[in-house]
Amino acid sequence: MAYSASDISKAVFLAIIFVITVLGNALVAYVLIKCRKQLLKNRPTYQFILNIVLSDLIVGIVIIPCEFTAALLEEWIFGTALCKIIEFIEIAVSGTAVCTHALIAFDRFRSLARPYLPKMEGRIVRQMITLSWLVPAIISSPYLYMFEVQEIDSTMVCTPNAIPIDWLDKLYEAIEFVAVLLIPFVVLCWCYFHVTLIMWGRSPLVGVENFPAAPHSVISQNKKRVTRTSGLVAAAFIVCWLPTFVLSIVRIVSGTGSVHRRHVLHEISMFGTFINEAINPIIYCAFDRSLKARIRLHAICTLHTESAGSTQYADQTYTNTATQYSAAEHSRKKMVLRTLNLNFELKSEGQIQPGMAQTYLQSGSVPNDKS
Repeated sequence: MAYSASDISKAVFLAIIFVITVLGNALVAYVLIKCRKQLLKNRPTYQFILNIVLSDLIVGIVIIPCEFTAALLEEWIFGTALCKIIEFIEIAVSGTAVCTHALIAFDRFRSLARPYLPKMEGRIVRQMITLSWLVPAIISSPYLYMFEVQEIDSTMVCTPNAIPIDWLDKLYEAIEFVAVLLIPFVVLCWCYFHVTLIMWGRSPLVGVENFPAAPHSVISQNKKRVTRTSGLVAAAFIVCWLPTFVLSIVRIVSGTGSVHRRHVLHEISMFGTFINEAINPIIYCAFDRSLKARIRLHAICTLHTESAGSTQYADQTYTNTATQYSAAEHSRKKMVLRTLNLNFELKSEGQIQPGMAQTYLQSGSVPNDKS
């Protein structure tokens, strides 16, 4: 089967995204879980970041390999059941990431605009995280019915069918768009807009008395760094998800069937969401000092452990070699001593010449005594 240049390029691009997504998000998840007492305990932002990382890992491990195969073979080969399940997981988990971005923005706004309030309780944070998974999954559940494997341009494609009732199909697309994409997007933009105003001291929502001009203001440098990192993640989210917004609006106007899986708009939106899931851990590692410091410390400790192990192995090898050399040297000296003794005895008894002692020792036999 001959592969076209476009199929190979898409497959290579997906493979690169897969490696970056899985390795990057796995590294961030590992550091967050390993340092959970320092990063996750009573710190909602990092709990939300872990939620995004886990959702991105699901997409990277489950979804991207299927899309890679479909792009390389230029058709869907996994059957109708997996078509429904895989696409439902992709849509629901992507909705989880969108909702979690909005939760991070809300937490940053709350901590800056209302610094006198206590941090959100762990129970409330867990409820928010649970809802970020349940709400997109429930709203996306009709896709388990809508997705089918169809023949488009002589190839089998996993794509959603429109609901038979036209107005109901458009209504569902509108509800999904508003609940899963638009509302979280509006919350994210509103929160980060006011966070920016707060950082510049121009927000009408925050009184001046809340932030006394002291060296140890409640708006600490650490909060500003975390907010800056979250803002970069939000900006990347907006750019990468813009094609998905356009795709949803087109389906609301023209119906679900107007844009199938092989359509260029759908491919652009798919790659945009995958890119966003790949660059999130890069932003966290590059701009979040807490994460970057712990990742660097983990890397140094790993290298130190490996170096210590190599040194220990080298020391053990040297010790074994020295022991073997010492034993060989001891045996050689014993042999020399035995040769000298035997040579002396034979010479004194007149049995053989002195030079023949080494020959007897090598042969393992000694001449009998004449007496």
